[in-house]
Amino acid sequence: MRADLQKPNGTLGRFGVVKLWPDIKVAEDEVIARLQNTARALGLECVVIDHMGQTIDPPHRRMTQADLDFVIHLHFSTPKAYDIFSFVVLWNPLQFYYDFGYRRVSRHLLTHDDFLSCGSPAADDQLLRLTANDPTRGGVHFTMYHSVSEPVLAPTLGERKLFYSGINWERLGKGGSRHQEILDELDMSGEMRIYGPRLLRGVRVWEGYKSYQGSLPFDGVSMMHAINRTGIALVLSSEPHKDSALMSSRLFEALAGGAVIICDENPFARAHFGDTLLYIDTTEPASDVAEQILRHVRWVQGNPDAARALAERAQAIFNERYRLDISLGEIYRGLRGRQAQLEAKLAPADPELAVTLFLLLPAFDPVVLQRHLANVRSQRHAGCRPVLVVEEFDLRHFRPEIEAAVAASGLAVDVRTARFFVRDGRGAVVGRVRFGRLLAALLGTGDAADLFCLVAPNEEIHATHIQALAGALSRHPQAGYAHSGMLLRHRDPAGETACEVHEPLDFLDHTPNFPFGHARLLFRLSAVLRSVEVMLPYLDLTALSGLALHAIGVPSRRMGVVLDIQHAFNVGETGAGASAKPFEQRLQEENEIVRDFDPDAFDRVWRMRAIEKAQPSAADQLAGRPAGKPLQVEHLMPASLYVDRLSRRNRQVLLAQLVQSLPIPRLVWALLRPLRPWRREPAVRPLDDRA
Repeated sequence: MRADLQKPNGTLGRFGVVKLWPDIKVAEDEVIARLQNTARALGLECVVIDHMGQTIDPPHRRMTQADLDFVIHLHFSTPKAYDIFSFVVLWNPLQFYYDFGYRRVSRHLLTHDDFLSCGSPAADDQLLRLTANDPTRGGVHFTMYHSVSEPVLAPTLGERKLFYSGINWERLGKGGSRHQEILDELDMSGEMRIYGPRLLRGVRVWEGYKSYQGSLPFDGVSMMHAINRTGIALVLSSEPHKDSALMSSRLFEALAGGAVIICDENPFARAHFGDTLLYIDTTEPASDVAEQILRHVRWVQGNPDAARALAERAQAIFNERYRLDISLGEIYRGLRGRQAQLEAKLAPADPELAVTLFLLLPAFDPVVLQRHLANVRSQRHAGCRPVLVVEEFDLRHFRPEIEAAVAASGLAVDVRTARFFVRDGRGAVVGRVRFGRLLAALLGTGDAADLFCLVAPNEEIHATHIQALAGALSRHPQAGYAHSGMLLRHRDPAGETACEVHEPLDFLDHTPNFPFGHARLLFRLSAVLRSVEVMLPYLDLTALSGLALHAIGVPSRRMGVVLDIQHAFNVGETGAGASAKPFEQRLQEENEIVRDFDPDAFDRVWRMRAIEKAQPSAADQLAGRPAGKPLQVEHLMPASLYVDRLSRRNRQVLLAQLVQSLPIPRLVWALLRPLRPWRREPAVRPLDDRA
C-alpha cells in the first residue's frame, strides 16, 4: 500500500479518534483499530483520546490544535468538548436518535466542525435539516464508511460455511437477539459459525448456540481472517438500518475477507453492490428466511467457481470505492481546502475586525491565567485584542508571576486592574463589587473596541468562537450582540467528567449558581452604550442580560464555550458576595432598574418566547425573511408580571380565588366565613388593572 500521504498540505500527519467506553470492548474498538492500522499504512498516526480530548494511553495529556490535525468522533452520545477541528461520523440510523432522546443527541452533532457521510440519504438529510438555516455550514463533503483497508484477502471460499458475528447486545435487556429465530434455525443446520464475546456484563450472550466459536480480538485484522477461513458471510441489518439505507460494518468486513455475501434487502447493499451479493427477504417467517440462506449456502458449496467469481466482483467494487484508506486519504488531501471553505462561511468580512477580549482574573490562579492565554492563542480571528483584568490587590502581590506568564506566551496582552472585591483595611475580602459596576468601569476606560467579549475564569473558548460571533455581527450590522450555545462541564463524585449542551439564552431565568455564561456573548458597544452609562453600574446578577435585553441579538449557532459549573467563580458569581439580601430580593430590585430603562423589556422577552415558533428569529428579521402569524401571548406571561399590575385589593381577591380552589372541607370554610375580607367583592377585576 502506498505511503504517500505523510504530512500533506502542511499538516502534522497525526489525527485523533474518540473512544467513549474505555472499560468495555464494543464495535467502536474494532473501528479504532482499523483506523490505526490504516493510518500506519499511509504514513500517518492515529491517537486515541477520550471525549474530553485527553489521551487514553499514559502519559495522559490533553490534546490541542498543535497536536492533532483533526479528531474523528464516532458516536453522538457526547458533544465535542475539545478545541480541535472535529469530524463526527453520520453512521447511526435515525431511529437511534429517537431512542437516545432526539433533540439532545442531535444537538451533539452541531457541536462539531464537519461531518463524514456514509452514503445514507436519511442520515445526510437529517444533517441538512439541522443546518438548513445556518449559512456557516457546508453540508456533507467527505465520506467515511464503517470499513477496513487491510487485510483484504483473496476469495477462497474457505470451509464453505456461514460466518456470523455480533456482540448480541439485546441479550442484556430483551432476552433475545435481533434475529433470534433465524439464528436458532441456522444453528440447528450445522452450517453456521458464530463469533462474538462470550461474556458481556456478566451475561453469556451466546449461551446455547452450538455454532458459537468464541470471541475475536478487536485488533482490526482477526475478523477478516476468520471470515476468509469460513468462506460465506451472513450480513443482517436491523430494521432502523434498513429504514435509513445505512449499512453496518459487517458488509465491509465480509468484502475485505473475500467472502461470498448473503445479505438482507438493505437498500444500501442493492444500490452500491447490485447483483454481486446474494439477497434474502427477511419479511418472510423465520423458518423461510433460514431456508433462503441455506439454499444460498448450498449453491456456493455446489458452484465454487461461480461463487468465487461473485465474491471477486464484489471485492473489486469495494477496492475501488469503499476502503477505509481511500476515505482517510481523501480527507487528508482535501483537509486544508475544506477548512478554508468553512472558515470563509464563518468569519467576518474583515478578518482584522477589532474585538476586545476582557480576560477576567478576579483571584490570581496560575491555572486560570494559562487558560486565558491559551484561549487567546487558539483564536482563528486575527483581530482579537486581549486585556487581562486583574484584581488590583492581586496585581500588587503577584505582578512578577503575571508579567512572566504573559511574556512567555508571546502574546501582546494588556494588563488592567479592577476592583472585583470589597476589602477591609487589612486587605481581607468582606464583599463583592457589583459586576455591572466593574464592567461599566472597564468599558469606560477606552480600552474596548466596538466589539467586546468577557471571558470568565471558568470558561474555555474554542478556536473559531470569536470568529463565529464576529462573523454573525458582521453579517447583521443592526444587531447589538451575537451569542452562542455553551457546554456545561461538571465532574461527578467518582471524578468522571461530562459535558451537556446548553443553548437557551434566557434573560429572565436567573437561578443561583446556574451559569448565564459570559464568553457566549459578543457585544457591540455602540449599541449598548447608553445602558452602560445609566443602568449597568447598578446591576450585578443581571448585568449581562441587562445589556442585551433592549438590543437585537443574532445567534452564531456554534457551541464555542466550555464552562465549568463547579468552579468557584460560578458558585460565587450569584452568591451573597456584594449583598446580604436574599437572591430573589436582589433579582427583583435589579429587574426594577431594568424596567426603568426599558419598561417593555420583560414583556418583550416573554412575547418573543411565545411567538418564536410562529415568527422568525431576530436573525431572520434582519435578513428580511417574512414573519409568521403571532400567537396569543396574554396567557403565557409569568404570574409575577400579572401580580405586579394588580392593586392591593385585587391581589386579595386573587388570593381568595386561589384559596377557594383548594379541596378544603366545608366545616373549615364555615369557621373561616366571618374572617373572609373578600366576601363583599362581587367579582375579580381585570388583571391589567393598575389602580
